[in-house]
Amino acid sequence: MKLEEIKSIAVLGAGLMGHGIAQSFLLGGYPVRLYDLKESILKTAKAHIEKNLVLFSKVGLIPGDGIGPTLERLVLTTDLSQAVEEADFILEAAPEDLGLKQKLFQQVENHVWKGAIIASNTSSLTLTDIGVRVRKKDRLVITHWFNPPHIVPVVEVVKGEKTSDETVETVYQLLTRIKKVPVKINLELPGFLVNRIQVAMAREVFDLFEKGVASAADIDRAIKGSIGFRLASIGPLLTADLGGLDLWLKVCENLLPHIQSSIEPPRALQRLVSRGHSGIKSGKGFYDYALDFSQAELDEAVKKRDEEFLKRLKSLYWDKK
Repeated sequence: MKLEEIKSIAVLGAGLMGHGIAQSFLLGGYPVRLYDLKESILKTAKAHIEKNLVLFSKVGLIPGDGIGPTLERLVLTTDLSQAVEEADFILEAAPEDLGLKQKLFQQVENHVWKGAIIASNTSSLTLTDIGVRVRKKDRLVITHWFNPPHIVPVVEVVKGEKTSDETVETVYQLLTRIKKVPVKINLELPGFLVNRIQVAMAREVFDLFEKGVASAADIDRAIKGSIGFRLASIGPLLTADLGGLDLWLKVCENLLPHIQSSIEPPRALQRLVSRGHSGIKSGKGFYDYALDFSQAELDEAVKKRDEEFLKRLKSLYWDKK
């Protein structure tokens, strides 16, 4: 399938990731059918999309009078066949359950035309496993989005064992058209690219917290104002080139023997989870949300985060398209 043949999008799953992904295609000018099992989930998703569009307008990414026409391109449905039968690109954003995704892919193939591309937003499963029941595997692909998907620019495009080069290239062009930054992942390996790097950093961060090197707030403050500040503009390999590879070699020789390298889950995570502390949804994690934040402060923090992300998106990516 070629890019110009893609006229309609279907997104399966209207949760945290699904509604943001749907919004991205809506902003790209495509009609989108958003599917979920319950009407209530779909109504909530539409409300979130409308709220997000208002925020996009506030920071100057879209005109205010563009919100209505964007929403008019959205169709909500609890009927899977209705969602996918006329779609040219179908993106599954269901929970990370292999059996569920396998069944969904099989059902989708039974309802779509033979040239339609079927994608998964999985972050940890392989396309080979997900698509095991699909007959025409050359049109399968993974597009791995990052939360919040309507804001974060990068989307990993992961090729499966039998994915055609044409499918990968068409999806790459499609994501570029909707102002995303696609990255081709050439090997089907666990965690793809970004999550492997993120987990490697998180392992060391959790270990430093466990050892009491710094408080949670100070660790976050340190990373935001150093690595995070720098990486928003230049990547790690260019950073190494600019600093000097001879210097980086010496730093690696000095520090790598002391860096956490365990393949076991970090103790800090094990301890918190074993006590029922799973983060904001339980009220306690690395921060205590009954003491450190009120609900109003948390809501404001998320709003502020999104506004800052959108300004960065506009400055670093959107205005350059």
